[in-house]
Amino acid sequence: MKTSVAMCTYNGEKYIKEQLESILNQTFSIDEIVICDDGSKDKTIEIITQIQIENPNKIFLHKNKENLGSTKNFEKAITICSGNYIFLSDQDDIWKETKVEKIIKYFLENPSTEAVFTNGDLIDETNQKINIHTLWDSVFFLENQLEKPISLLKLISSKRNMVTGATLCIKNETKELILPFPDIKKYYHDEWIAIIIASRKKLNYITEELISYRIHSGQQIGGKSSTTNKTIQKHLKISNYILGNTVPKSYQDFDQLSKSYFRNYLKFKNISDNIKNGCSVNFKKIANTNLELFKKCNDSLKKANPIFYFFRNLIDKIRGKRQLN
Repeated sequence: MKTSVAMCTYNGEKYIKEQLESILNQTFSIDEIVICDDGSKDKTIEIITQIQIENPNKIFLHKNKENLGSTKNFEKAITICSGNYIFLSDQDDIWKETKVEKIIKYFLENPSTEAVFTNGDLIDETNQKINIHTLWDSVFFLENQLEKPISLLKLISSKRNMVTGATLCIKNETKELILPFPDIKKYYHDEWIAIIIASRKKLNYITEELISYRIHSGQQIGGKSSTTNKTIQKHLKISNYILGNTVPKSYQDFDQLSKSYFRNYLKFKNISDNIKNGCSVNFKKIANTNLELFKKCNDSLKKANPIFYFFRNLIDKIRGKRQLN
């Protein structure tokens, strides 16, 4: 069995050394670290090269001739990886020393699983833990408060993605399922992997916080540290409605739920319109399902309060929001 890390770097001099050290110091050894650098102009390459010298035949650095962007750069890194298990890695986090060991153990105990993601704690630029919330709280995956089993596909399809690529590990054989990544604005590799594997019912998770996910001013995308308990509870209600655990009753409930369905209708319609090659996931069907659910919510809104519904639609029309034509 061989383990790989697919890491993407870009101007990561501030944190790359600590991240690489955390990967190299795992209780279960990584066999290869494939790094694709997207044109760093700082000392990132110099730092990586020094660590390469200290760890011969372990780190393989590929310098992109042109900037690919994070999604296509991860596609390149994953393609190059030769391990049976491929761990995705950002340049600025810190892995807990048992991360690889625990994820490999999970795969071995659950052989049908094709991809695993985990929780993480949140740290700032100085490695200080930010607050009581976790990475999953910041992306509103409130696993510990939801009925089990959880339909990950329903949440990804009608609410939002909860899989953070920095915590993700995939089996090598999933490459033929997930690659190439589509080049769609604001649609990233981790969500693409998540919905492809979730549609096969082979996406699973570990609840432990196996990385320290860094929140800082220089990151391109990622979680947020400012999540409030009030916001978390709002998202918990929406998740329960989508999963069918509870039934929306108030005007406000239907309003929040309709916005989620419409947002996902637009997103998956856009994906469906932009995918040229065949795909195992019917994104058009997902878009249409969200559209029908949005219409049903609108009917419920109208029944709950016709006057509020009238003015809501009028304001939406003026602002150009949630318009089907």
